[in-house]
Amino acid sequence: MDITLAYTPQPRQALLHNTPARQILYGGAVGGGKSHGLRWDAYDFCLGNPGCQAYLFRRSYTELRDNHIMHVRYEIPEVLATYAETRNNLEFSNGSILHFRYCEKEADVFRYQGTEMHWCGIDEAGQFTDSQINYLKSRNRLGGWKPARDAGRLPRFALASNPGGPGHNFLKEIFVNSAPPETMFWDRTMKNPENPDDKGWLSIYIPAKIADNKYIDANYAGALGGLPPEMAKAYREGDWDAVVGKAIWNLDRARHQLRPFTPPKHWTRFMSIDWGTAAPFSVLWLTVSEGVELASKDNWPAVWLPSGAVIVYEEWYGWNGRPNHGLRMAPQDVAREIRKIEAERKEIMDYRVGDTEMWASKGGPSASEWFRRENVMLRQAKKDRKRNFLEIIARLAGNPTIKEGAAPVTDPMLFVTVNCKHFWRTVPALTLDDVDPEKGPGDGLENHCYDSLAYACRSRPFITTQEQRYVAEWGDEIEKARGKVADPYATA
Repeated sequence: MDITLAYTPQPRQALLHNTPARQILYGGAVGGGKSHGLRWDAYDFCLGNPGCQAYLFRRSYTELRDNHIMHVRYEIPEVLATYAETRNNLEFSNGSILHFRYCEKEADVFRYQGTEMHWCGIDEAGQFTDSQINYLKSRNRLGGWKPARDAGRLPRFALASNPGGPGHNFLKEIFVNSAPPETMFWDRTMKNPENPDDKGWLSIYIPAKIADNKYIDANYAGALGGLPPEMAKAYREGDWDAVVGKAIWNLDRARHQLRPFTPPKHWTRFMSIDWGTAAPFSVLWLTVSEGVELASKDNWPAVWLPSGAVIVYEEWYGWNGRPNHGLRMAPQDVAREIRKIEAERKEIMDYRVGDTEMWASKGGPSASEWFRRENVMLRQAKKDRKRNFLEIIARLAGNPTIKEGAAPVTDPMLFVTVNCKHFWRTVPALTLDDVDPEKGPGDGLENHCYDSLAYACRSRPFITTQEQRYVAEWGDEIEKARGKVADPYATA
């Protein structure tokens, strides 16, 4: 019996279906046909390979129902597959099953421990965290099952997403930054360390544009004009550099990025660390300008560094090469390496600021104790997210500076050198907390360089008035005495 399915893939959907890559990101603009193409990719592998176990994920059940489940009844005839309401499965007559699932909470992925996903798709993958994506990826395997048609293309891990969300930076780093669009590459983070010949997972980034979808409303792109500019740009053009809901909105490479340089020996120097073992740690080395001009060099223009400006001039990022995955180094080894790095640069720190987590003993010596044993002395950072966020934003904005014979200019009071590559990789991509944007970046992001910078800036408050000096010196004591955070709008 011949059955004709009502689906004609458009060019980039066809590329999705035909690519031999094991790992795919079909991403970019809204309205590009991504969700539709992803669902039909699952249908194709289920129909062509009896017994295929396919899983299609969204972040919430409502999204899953509205964007996928409600379409299956008229897309696939009952002679080929039947949708089982109680199981949320599309069950094919050849024994294949397309499981519709969601992971609303971070830990929901652990429901699938031991599951074999021959085909795994995540729709709007940017709304998933990197740890969720990686865990589901670990379930993408064949086990003892052998595909009838696609032996060279299964298991398959297919993602569809717009820019933005908790997974934005993770997806951009793996797919968008690794190779030109529509060019296959090896994701070497997935290389088997026990097999020297293994190249990793063959991968591809397929961009999606509104123009790719001939069925979309002709006026749809114009409807995005009411969104914030960066969101409209990301959604209209599929621009992964236009961060939606950007947290550090006034961080500008043109204003705040410096060429590498060695600070004068008499300048104040200090160090900050955001601690992590399974997650990365971030060590930043900073200095305080005494008010000089950084000379031009190697096509870098001269830059005025106001007196009191904080400059991040070196970093050490403790990751294993995979976004948001730490080195799992023991604290004493981290401390020894810090001393070694500083000795090689012949530097002496005036003080060091450490993440408060380093004082958690957890039944044994704390990380700060191990650091002290290695003669790396730390003071505890202040961990008020709202105040720390404002400290960074205020320093980036800077202060008007009056120079003799010239109009006032606003100079930043915070700079970061270009060699701090992990700062520039992670911080510009951070997005605001969904629940309380006043806290700055949300949870679950690769925010370790940001946190380290926050501890550093808070250790040297940006003071412009006598009132700010009073709050900086006595604010914490006042709040402790009251037992709550001071309300600036209180009338009594």
